Amino acid sequence: MRKPAFVGIMVVTAVVAVFVPQAQAAAGSFHVRCTFSHALGDDPIVHPGQPGVSHLHDFFGNVSTDASSTLASMRSASTLCQVPGDTSGYWSPALVAPDGTVVTPEYLTVYYWGKGTVVEPPADLRVIAGGDTGNLKVAGYTCGGSHATVQVPGACGSLWLKGVIVFPSCWDGVRADSPDHRSHMAYPTGKGCPSGFPVRIPKIVFHINYGIHDGTGYTLMSDSGMGMSDGRSLHADFWNAWDQAALQQAVASCLNAGVTCDF
Repeated sequence: MRKPAFVGIMVVTAVVAVFVPQAQAAAGSFHVRCTFSHALGDDPIVHPGQPGVSHLHDFFGNVSTDASSTLASMRSASTLCQVPGDTSGYWSPALVAPDGTVVTPEYLTVYYWGKGTVVEPPADLRVIAGGDTGNLKVAGYTCGGSHATVQVPGACGSLWLKGVIVFPSCWDGVRADSPDHRSHMAYPTGKGCPSGFPVRIPKIVFHINYGIHDGTGYTLMSDSGMGMSDGRSLHADFWNAWDQAALQQAVASCLNAGVTCDF
């Protein structure tokens, strides 16, 4: 099938992003690759203003994310994401080898998916997803695949071990956060978004490339604190600090247009 000729070009607050549709799709999508930035025992969503009280997290993209971060500070900082307009905070618990060595991950790929009409995530949205790989539809591991296939890290041969976390895509339309950092969001059901969560935002999926081939016996820094072992506590945090106009354009040009875009 011939690829669409459309090229969406956007200039917003000195941010230039070019969205190139690669193929017509039933569901539109785009992805952002964000390099590992730093590791800290901070969690700006769960423990704002309290440095060092959390388990060790790997932070991707925004180079400034820490316990003292604000939306304004995030938006004014630089990012290691490939799209200049994406200064969001993305983080997950650090992976630990059997000998106690902390793994430095390679990068995070964040996928934004939409089928039908969705709206861009609201500014300052903060949400946590995952926490128990017993539900592989939400969190788990894979050897280079697109979906979680196993509950604990394992041997991948020549392929790369990845962690996969799927975020809820139904928003209550009111709150950018909630006390548990989850209840303002919900996962869709077979009939769409459940009652009380009327706003459909993109489905956001994290793929964490750890840069290792064999994760046998590896754990997560969050395991013991969450009453788990063997990496079963896999979860991730998303703080929407995008240039909001850039995000809106990406959603309109890619997701709602039903195409898969590359930057």
